[in-house]
Amino acid sequence: MNANSQPEPPDFKGIGYSKIGYFKEARSKIKELELLNVELTLRNNQLEAVFNSISDGLTILDRDLNIVFVNQVQKDFFSEAPLTDRKCFDVFFKKSHPCKHCPVIRTMQHQENLSGEISVPGADNLSQYYEWTTSPVRDSSGRVHEILLLMRNITERKEYEYKLMQADRMSAIGFLAAGIAHEINNPLTSIAGFSEALMKRIKNAQSVMDHRKMQAFEEYLGIINAEAYRCKDIIYNLQDFSRNSLDDFEVLSIDAILRAALSLFHQRAIDHNISIDYDTSFNPGADAIRGKKSQLKHLFLNLLIRAFNTLEDGGNFSIRALNDGKQLKIIMTGVCSKGNQGCANGFPVLRSEVDLSICYNIVQHHSGVMQFEMSQDMGGVLAIYFPFAGGSDS
Repeated sequence: MNANSQPEPPDFKGIGYSKIGYFKEARSKIKELELLNVELTLRNNQLEAVFNSISDGLTILDRDLNIVFVNQVQKDFFSEAPLTDRKCFDVFFKKSHPCKHCPVIRTMQHQENLSGEISVPGADNLSQYYEWTTSPVRDSSGRVHEILLLMRNITERKEYEYKLMQADRMSAIGFLAAGIAHEINNPLTSIAGFSEALMKRIKNAQSVMDHRKMQAFEEYLGIINAEAYRCKDIIYNLQDFSRNSLDDFEVLSIDAILRAALSLFHQRAIDHNISIDYDTSFNPGADAIRGKKSQLKHLFLNLLIRAFNTLEDGGNFSIRALNDGKQLKIIMTGVCSKGNQGCANGFPVLRSEVDLSICYNIVQHHSGVMQFEMSQDMGGVLAIYFPFAGGSDS
């Protein structure tokens, strides 16, 4: 450009075209976003329809235990108030703080699937029972972002199991009645016999008893006292097994439950030449289990009855209980006499009876496992595993 030339005017036409092109591109992007939004809405509706078609209640929780989504089934389970944007412990348990042993928190911490059963207060203070499963939802970095909580109402099934367990328990009490009557008769015979002997000695005694007679007097009174308390213990254990316990989980002594169950079979074992060996290596507090007392009593009473029914012709029955630090293990072994060939090579209790499903359900309800194991020295044995409660209700 020389000194006499004039500057070129701005190319307004080029600027206009540029702006038109920009607006066209922006408009195209907006249309794409609108289409994506429509597609996202459709997929969201489809996903919600899938969630609502599930027969179980579905809840999605964030890391702060807030409910961010529930399907229609879950809304029907808990229809008293809105569920979203509330804490799970507030909605399900009417609590102001997180529950002890919260499975959602454990799932976030350990990134594992958990399952179990809970009892939730329902209308008219009637408990509703639910099976639950928690599953972690991870983000792109692998961190647990949300938790899926599935719940299934099993109240009718639990009521049926309870009625079946009650009928089975009454049958067990009937089975024990004859043996209990005979067992009570023995100490009562001792009480009556020694009482009569004391009465005769007192009649024949002089004003001052000699040392020998006084020793006999004290010895007889000691026997009477011991046998009377034995009668009391027998009746207490029988009543304890027949009464209903609170249907709540609590920390229990598995050793105490086993000993109480075995005490009911003492005389029957003597009458049928059955040797009972109960071996435990529990330290104080090392036999703690979180469970329902009524169900655990029923479990061991049921298994012992089947063992003693099979060992009617005599034999050996042993229970070993131990703690490996994380779980309690109860090993039951029964060996029949040579005259009974039906169970000489293994544990005689478990058969294919339908009502043994109750025993399996009780063990599973306590997060335990019941299975057969083979031992070189004992043959087939029944092993039951329960989680150790740590000796405290924490």
